Amino acid sequence: MTEEIKIIEIDEKSPHLQAVIELGDSNRKTLSFFRRTAFNKHAEKAQIIVAIDSKKSLVGYLLYGVATSYNRITIIHLCIANSYQGQGLAKKLFGYLVEITQQKYSGIGLTCRRDFNLSNLWSKLGFVFQYDKPAKTPGKLNAYWWFDHHHSNLFSNATTHQREYKLYVAIDSQIFFDFYHNDNNNKDAQSLLADWLDPDLQLCLTDEIFNKINVFFDNKDDRKHFTNLAKKLFTILSANKIYSSKIQSIKNLFEQKSINISESDIRYIDKVIISDVYIFVTGNSSLLDIADEFYEQFNVSIIHPRDLIIQVDEIRRQTEYQPVRLAGTLLQKSRVTLGQEKLLNKYFRADKLGETKADFQQKILRFITETDKFDCFLVFEGEKQPLALVVYDRRKKYELEIPLMRVVDTSITATIANHLVFESISISAREERNFTKITDRFLPEAVIRNIHKDGTFVEFNNTYLRANMALAKTANQLSQDLEKLAVSLGEEYNFFRKISQLIQKKVENENEQKELYFNLEKYLWPAKIIDANLPTWIIPIKPFWAKDLFDEELANNWLFGSKTELALKRELVFYRSKRGLKPGVIGRIIWYVSNDKDFPYGYGKTKVIKACSRLDEVIVDKPEKLYRQFRNLGVYKLEDLIKITKNKPNENIMAIRFSDTQIFSNVITLKELQDILKKQITLQGPLKITPEQFAKIYDKVNNN
Repeated sequence: MTEEIKIIEIDEKSPHLQAVIELGDSNRKTLSFFRRTAFNKHAEKAQIIVAIDSKKSLVGYLLYGVATSYNRITIIHLCIANSYQGQGLAKKLFGYLVEITQQKYSGIGLTCRRDFNLSNLWSKLGFVFQYDKPAKTPGKLNAYWWFDHHHSNLFSNATTHQREYKLYVAIDSQIFFDFYHNDNNNKDAQSLLADWLDPDLQLCLTDEIFNKINVFFDNKDDRKHFTNLAKKLFTILSANKIYSSKIQSIKNLFEQKSINISESDIRYIDKVIISDVYIFVTGNSSLLDIADEFYEQFNVSIIHPRDLIIQVDEIRRQTEYQPVRLAGTLLQKSRVTLGQEKLLNKYFRADKLGETKADFQQKILRFITETDKFDCFLVFEGEKQPLALVVYDRRKKYELEIPLMRVVDTSITATIANHLVFESISISAREERNFTKITDRFLPEAVIRNIHKDGTFVEFNNTYLRANMALAKTANQLSQDLEKLAVSLGEEYNFFRKISQLIQKKVENENEQKELYFNLEKYLWPAKIIDANLPTWIIPIKPFWAKDLFDEELANNWLFGSKTELALKRELVFYRSKRGLKPGVIGRIIWYVSNDKDFPYGYGKTKVIKACSRLDEVIVDKPEKLYRQFRNLGVYKLEDLIKITKNKPNENIMAIRFSDTQIFSNVITLKELQDILKKQITLQGPLKITPEQFAKIYDKVNNN
């Protein structure tokens, strides 16, 4: 409709009242009989809404009443002039009624003769078929329709509480009909009714099922039977929002994928999305084929009945997962299993931010159940005292998504938050993904502070996005890769273009150019710009210190683990004698874990290249001064620092401040390193290498 239509309420003095009466009289065949005095009464109560065209002529009206005892609105007439039918006027009039009644009344009802064939109109407006009743005209049936304003009541509260204990999944209408219609024998659908699933799973339908029943069955007794069946045996979902912004998006996706699907099915799927149910079960092969794209856009998983049963069965059998050390510390990390929901709700639900118990439980149950999509981990100490909860979503090959990251408020909260964020980036890079995306809408303040402090995340539509590319390329190659990604992945990834432009930027001052590349490597970590001419040193480190600073493998073999406050930090300090590096330099460190006969757990795990870090700063000073400056970052005691001077405390030593350590997938032995460098070395101190040598080392540890 291009013409501007004005929607207003009128009273008994309105010049449009007479036109309302005349339009109503001319449509008596499909409208209930109404006397002139009745029109006047409703006008006096301002219960007539009219549509006026640009010539100030009446082109439609909606007349309604208020059932005070039931706290609901009843539509009596909805009438559109013939020349304006099919142009969306009914939706405009009804939308106005919704707007003025939604706060005060429970909903809107109407009665319509079945033989008027207006079911499609009422369904499109959001009404749901309720039941049949005899019409005043002999032999005719009326259908009663209901539009709910979704106010909380005893029934909705009861459903909310039930959602705290079971995983709610929505099944499509065809599965429902396959359950009970004699003409079908779908074994996959039937298996969803198995008794053993009942304690864990709640099958749901959306209220659009009643509109489907209304259309599917011609016989009123069949309609009544299946309506009662749906209400009795299933949880009926209705949208938590009066209007959905998803219908057009769903249509666009289906058109793009050439999926032919009915308006009713689109409404059904739309209600699944906005009912806070995260799993939609269907046997429709066309929908299953686009499950990944659908999840990416709407955060709802499309699953075949058979796959859902396999996954639920799997988590029921996996009653216990073996905990592992977190970063080699005495803190432990294990997969979340069924039965832990109450514990997690107690420690990790963001109730102060408005996260409901039911919504939190549904998310957790979904993460536990969909083992092919999510990894859900609990971090704890001692007697399973919870400290953190994190979920990894691996559905997208190019990106690791974190839909949930929570921490408990303790003395090490900030440290754990720091570690979880960096660990997520590391996992994403190790799995050869290009991005890490944090999408938890209820992030704790400690995590948000860490993300902002890190400074490498870009905020977009309430999510945090970061690039992490495990590769070593020239500046030109890397810039081209980034540009291609920005073009192929859309608006959200446009920040790649800015980084690409910065990489190509030429700075006359050599030190400024070096600093620019150093900062760019931070933004793209663990990516390396191999022709950046950033100074790189191979530095030997004893296994006893390596276990606390970065070597999780050695720490796990050590009875007491690594020191928690150090192992979980991204920025650390290593001390050594003052020779080998100049104060003030920045660049990279390749860590060589040396052999130490006094370390009993290093057999087969030493005399190898293990990791690479960013070299942030080199300071040379007295042991006591450096100890005071960096004691929160270093593994050494003051007496250890003095030993470096051979017990001469007034001698200077070196503090190497480093960060963002990348643990290599493959190690390089000393012999292999000698072959790369083409010379015999013993690595007693820092060894500077060329960009070409660094590129060969990096290539070998990532592609061995």
